[in-house]
Amino acid sequence: MNLSHRALTSIKSKGFRAKPYTDSEGVLRIGYGHRVTPGDGVAPKDLINVFKGSELLEADIKQIVKHLVEQVPSNITQQEFDQLVLQKYN
Repeated sequence: MNLSHRALTSIKSKGFRAKPYTDSEGVLRIGYGHRVTPGDGVAPKDLINVFKGSELLEADIKQIVKHLVEQVPSNITQQEFDQLVLQKYN
């Protein structure tokens, strides 16, 4: 099972930030809410474009989906799966 296009659009509709920012919990984020980590190739003063932001988002979603697929029952609906992915991403 994969995240639906509709759910991905929902994530992207919350906005894109080209410049890193610190969220309310003190976590450095960039793009569509990606948590900046040392392996990203993104420094705190870097700017990214929408393409790089989408790449980071796709990598985040891929990890979440991989983890969830191993844990959820096979009869889960697409809408339920999307909600679980959105909860994990947020």
